Amino acid sequence: MTSLHTLAITPVLRGLHNITAILKKAQDSDIDPAAIITSRIHPNMLPFATQISFFCIMASGIPSALNPALPSSPLDPLEDEPTLDTLISRIAKTISFLDSIAPEDLNGREDFVVKLDLSAGTVHVEFSAVDYVGLHIHPNFWFHVVTTYNLLRGLGLDIGKGDFLNGAKLHEWKVQKA
Repeated sequence: MTSLHTLAITPVLRGLHNITAILKKAQDSDIDPAAIITSRIHPNMLPFATQISFFCIMASGIPSALNPALPSSPLDPLEDEPTLDTLISRIAKTISFLDSIAPEDLNGREDFVVKLDLSAGTVHVEFSAVDYVGLHIHPNFWFHVVTTYNLLRGLGLDIGKGDFLNGAKLHEWKVQKA
């Protein structure tokens, strides 16, 4: 069985590294940084910077949700006027925090009950740790990461699926020619 740490933390770290590589491509592009920061797909949608804030909050909240003895998220509230640099720094801080979580701090807690208050406290739900990761954390985290990717793609950034899956070049794909 896959360990809880591997299930909860490893794919999130991969996503954080890859979206960082994509943001660095955005920095090097000709796209106006102010247009990036404020972009949104629809007027009633939260802007680009908030998408990044949300996936960082989701990621950095994993350890203490699965083990309340662990420290909570070290992230400060989103700046009033974020920049690409401050957003990349926010992701780096999230990565550093998750890297500090030892596998033994989470492993063996698969059946731990995670209690959440959602919708401004009007909805109360409970999950096993494994279900919390699979049914709540990963879908929410990836929603905001994909939205960030799509906003950049919509602004014309030259990125593709390879950037999303392995933009940080965390491992080498083994390619076999037919």
